[in-house]
Amino acid sequence: MFELGTFIVSIISFLIVFWIISKVGFKPLANVMEQRRVYVTSQLEDAEKNRHEAERLLEEQRKLLEQTRQEAKNILDAARQRADEQARQMLKEAQEEAARILAEGRELIERERAEAMNQAMQRMTELSVQLTSKLLHSYANEQVHAEMIKEAEQKLGELVC
Repeated sequence: MFELGTFIVSIISFLIVFWIISKVGFKPLANVMEQRRVYVTSQLEDAEKNRHEAERLLEEQRKLLEQTRQEAKNILDAARQRADEQARQMLKEAQEEAARILAEGRELIERERAEAMNQAMQRMTELSVQLTSKLLHSYANEQVHAEMIKEAEQKLGELVC
């Protein structure tokens, strides 16, 4: 059953096969395993670098987006301010124009009123002189007539002023 000779031959055979496999199979297998380990390690390092780069780029994009939003807000605020200022300026100009037109209208009305008053006074003077001439022609002489015209002119002058 147990034979020592067979046992020794089996152990020697095992050691020879093990030595042959280690020379032929283990070293290439170990080299392949080492290459695989190096490859996986480099891939992990590259992945980590890429992840950090992606995070950096994402943060950069977020900053740019925030900066762009702020610039857009500033542009809109500036546009609103310009629009408000233009509206205030237009309102001021319109009010000034309205005041100017109103003043011109008042001046025109005053001129026309004064002209109408002058024309009315002139016409009234003419009518008074005609009426007085007709009345006095039959009742007064030239001297009384001149005095009455002078007095009427003075009274009319006081009314105009």
